[in-house]
Amino acid sequence: MGDTAQVDGGRMSYENQNARARIRQPSQYGPLTIALCVVFGVVFLIESYVDGGGLWNITPRTLGELGGNAPVLTLGQGELWRLVTAALMHGGLLHIAFNTYAMLIIGSAIERTLGPGWVLGPFVFSGITGSALSAYANPSNVVAIGASGGIFGLVAMAAAISFLAPRLAGFSRNVLVQWLVFALAIGVVAGFDNWGHAGGIVGGALCALIAAALKQRPDVVRKAGMAGGAVGVIVMVASVVFAARNFLAG
Repeated sequence: MGDTAQVDGGRMSYENQNARARIRQPSQYGPLTIALCVVFGVVFLIESYVDGGGLWNITPRTLGELGGNAPVLTLGQGELWRLVTAALMHGGLLHIAFNTYAMLIIGSAIERTLGPGWVLGPFVFSGITGSALSAYANPSNVVAIGASGGIFGLVAMAAAISFLAPRLAGFSRNVLVQWLVFALAIGVVAGFDNWGHAGGIVGGALCALIAAALKQRPDVVRKAGMAGGAVGVIVMVASVVFAARNFLAG
């Protein structure tokens, strides 16, 4: 079923009370961020098992069966849950390694400053916007997967917040913007799914606008994050349930 769109992760810095030095320590990784990376790992092991035990490259057929974002299914048959499940899937060991590392860095930075809800909610939302643009722009036989849309969204959100509401968090705007430009350029050269990346950036920017609108009330920012995180959990769990039912029914 078509080709698989993937993206490598990247590393970015975060500066707030010497957090750049501390965040590289395992003890400083955010619990929610770690849990999300564990989900990536569990989903990848399921992919590998269904695919026959391979780790380096999961076949597009298996990715499509398990919930990859194939426009012919996502849009053609109304299986919109694929917009979410695709963001939890990866096409090979290097793919998940890069994305997990990137998630640990940027996710932990956001979790320690804005709270866990501002990791999960925006990740799911950006994953959806990234998958939606990918499904709309890519050929119908392509199977797009990967957490990169959500990760691009988190980086874009952090970068936008550093401009719109710098007092909310001490993100290094120059590093974040440079990372986005560099990663997009790599995507163009290597043929990754930049439609998904661009859609994720849009989703992250929209989340940043919400945070900036509430910047005078840090307590409200935290509560908004908790609400968004709760919605993210519900959407993610519901999508995984739909994916499981669809696979078992097939």
